[in-house]
Amino acid sequence: MTFVEPIPDGSVLAPHHFYLGVLLAWFAFMFVWSIYPRTGAVLTLLGLCIALDDAVQHAFSVETPLHHLWWKVLYPIIRFWEAV
Repeated sequence: MTFVEPIPDGSVLAPHHFYLGVLLAWFAFMFVWSIYPRTGAVLTLLGLCIALDDAVQHAFSVETPLHHLWWKVLYPIIRFWEAV
């Protein structure tokens, strides 16, 4: 079952993956990059990719890679462990 929510996460003001991605990018840039440059750069890029993925998903109502990963991989694993 895959679908794109017309209202993100039940509220127009709650695209939480966007906020988490921006927070990760900010934290990595401000606190990690100066100590561990490669790790900070990778985490900053990862945070921006997460934010962009969520923004595109909810702005254009398309299935993005992270949305696909959730429904095809992570959600079935969670459902399996709930049934055990």
